[in-house]
Amino acid sequence: MVATLRRWTGSPVRADARPARRRQLLTALSAAPGVSVVVLFLLVPSTMVKTALLAGAGVLSLVAVVVGVLLHRPRPAPPWWLLAVSGAFFLAGVAVRPWSLAHTGPATYLVDALSLTGYAALLTSLFWLARSHGGMRREVLCDVVIIGATGALAALQHLVLPAALIAGRPLATSVLAGVYPLVDVLLVSLVLDVVFSTPGRRSYHLLAAAVVALLVGDTVYAWWGTKGALLLPTSANLPFLASYLLIAAAALHPSQRGVPHRATAPAVSGGRSVFDAWSWPRLIVLGISLAGLVALITARPVDAPLVNRWSAATAVAVVLTLLVVRAVSAVNGQARARAVLAHRASHDALTDLPDREELRRLVDQRCARRGPRAGEQHWLLYLDLDGFKRINDSWGHAAGDELLREVSRRLQLVGGPQATVARLSGDEFVLVVTCGDAQVARLAEDLLREVAQPVHLSVTDAVVTASIGVAAVHGGAQTALREADAAMYQAKRAGRHQWLLYDETMRNDQGAAIELELDLRHAVDEDALDLAYQLIVAIDDARPVGTEALLRWERPLAGPVSPVVFVPILEETGLIEPVGLWALRRALRQLARWRREDLVDDAFTMSVNVAPRQLLDPRFTERVAALLQESGVAGTNLVLEITESAMLTEADAATLNLAALRGLGVGLAVDDFGTGYSALSYLRTLPVTRVKIDRSFVSGLGDSRNDEALVRAVVAVSHALGLGVTAEGIETPAQHEVLRRLGVGHGQGWLWAKAAAPDDVSRALALHRRSGSRDALVPGTAAAE
Repeated sequence: MVATLRRWTGSPVRADARPARRRQLLTALSAAPGVSVVVLFLLVPSTMVKTALLAGAGVLSLVAVVVGVLLHRPRPAPPWWLLAVSGAFFLAGVAVRPWSLAHTGPATYLVDALSLTGYAALLTSLFWLARSHGGMRREVLCDVVIIGATGALAALQHLVLPAALIAGRPLATSVLAGVYPLVDVLLVSLVLDVVFSTPGRRSYHLLAAAVVALLVGDTVYAWWGTKGALLLPTSANLPFLASYLLIAAAALHPSQRGVPHRATAPAVSGGRSVFDAWSWPRLIVLGISLAGLVALITARPVDAPLVNRWSAATAVAVVLTLLVVRAVSAVNGQARARAVLAHRASHDALTDLPDREELRRLVDQRCARRGPRAGEQHWLLYLDLDGFKRINDSWGHAAGDELLREVSRRLQLVGGPQATVARLSGDEFVLVVTCGDAQVARLAEDLLREVAQPVHLSVTDAVVTASIGVAAVHGGAQTALREADAAMYQAKRAGRHQWLLYDETMRNDQGAAIELELDLRHAVDEDALDLAYQLIVAIDDARPVGTEALLRWERPLAGPVSPVVFVPILEETGLIEPVGLWALRRALRQLARWRREDLVDDAFTMSVNVAPRQLLDPRFTERVAALLQESGVAGTNLVLEITESAMLTEADAATLNLAALRGLGVGLAVDDFGTGYSALSYLRTLPVTRVKIDRSFVSGLGDSRNDEALVRAVVAVSHALGLGVTAEGIETPAQHEVLRRLGVGHGQGWLWAKAAAPDDVSRALALHRRSGSRDALVPGTAAAE
């Protein structure tokens, strides 16, 4: 029962899930009226009542379709309106049937004219649905025609021809009797394709059942027609009654809401879906059709009429031809699917340009295919957009994507058909060309000029420029990318909107700075950065109350690099955003680990530095909330340290983020207070919770009265505003004593602990928990705090 319920609801179900049982009960209750109508139709002997029930069911289906479209707003909606139109024609046929039977001549065919018009609307509706949901491919059309051919042969042999042989019966009447089942076969083929293309939509299953009921009803009528009967008992209309009710249920089913799940193309890894031409559902339906065709041909009498023999031969020829077409189309479709998947795996989804790995392959292929002609060589141009971040921050990522697509179009236009254009990541593009020195210089100038032209976006007109680095391709794509990247950053430092050619003098003059930045980028890509933690203690008793996570980087072959050196590079390049989120995630996980190991209490806090650029991200608070939930740490245990420059920004995004972070319970500390340009009034207007006094003012305590006066003023204002105070860089007992006397609550510095690796901090915390010792000193890292 649980498995059945899961399959029909399309969602995970527990054995004791009360909502699932409630849905099952509601489904049963909603089906009860339809079942009651069917039972009443079978039991009541009155023809008038049966006719009224049939007409009522038709009206109900028509109303249900209209209500379902207005209530659920299915997409696409027009096919369902066509379904309502077909129902209206069917009802019109039922209404005029008594009048039509009372007349002779053309009037007798009015019912058929209305019914066939309704069938045409129904065919159009199902065809529209199939096309909208990815169906009606060539092999699907072949399946439809194969099924139709089998149905046509069956209708011709067993319904049309036997009825036509009845003496005194009009040929048109006999033909019409056989046409209805044939149309129903086409309807069944189309609705099966709709079901296969959207396996998650139960309303289409109900619609398929309604079409099958139509097929059964029309076949019953046609079969009675072969016996010479034109008027059937009213009970024979039971399949049509069921069809009306099923259409009503399909229109009102909740799965009508929104866009259904569409079956995707088959994975080349071997998985099969109902959307696949060789899937089992399709092959079963096709196999039944072929088996029926074989049975019809073998069961045909030897003395069958000539038209019967010709129809069988035609059906066999059509089916064989379609089987060949279907097989070829399906194989070609698989090949196209493989090509599409391979292309997607090696190309950027936004611009459809080759990605980094594909670029390397194409460059190596270009170099191996032919060497450059005399006076030419292979060149790699590395292009980075100036001001793209501003467009993204101001107008959103959708505008940024528009800009990137337009830039990629311009690059391909300027580069021409012989150039290889690729997008590496973000706003970085590469062109690879084969030409002379003068031509590559003109190309770089053309690129700068073309990129700087205004771009008409959907929300605004934007102007960006480009910085380009050019390098000759000698030692392969990797070396050329590294050299062109270095030249590009040199061009950006030199003032942007220019291009530079990489040469050895560039390495000699500013190679150290470039290499430092490149190594830092590689460290970020390879997750080679690390965090150290410095304990924050209560000034009164040296009890650990928190810790600050500090970014560390040990450069290969060079040793530790001070954060004073590499953090500004992270901020300049924009890498501070992903690195900042990485640091926040790792720090929260470390705090969660210490809490699981019972090394800290519930009030222990983790402080993490946040760059101004991060606060400009409209989704920053959302990301922080997600990381808190992921680590299981409450917002009150996190303190984000912001700089004074972040306080001074007037950007709405930063202000909103600060307020939203406080809404999460996150503490906000002003780091290095007193070294920037802020006024004390910002402590009153912004939602900060703590002030951290910079080490430059702490270092003079005990010797400088000016420093002591400044610290006293900061403490007084902070306490008046209800803010906590932390002093940084405490190294001597004299400094500690002055801060204690001034009423500073928290402190951190080498007097108690240097910044250390997580395991060293864990041992210090464990020692303090066991002994309550105030000596929490742990070995520190060589880099500055």
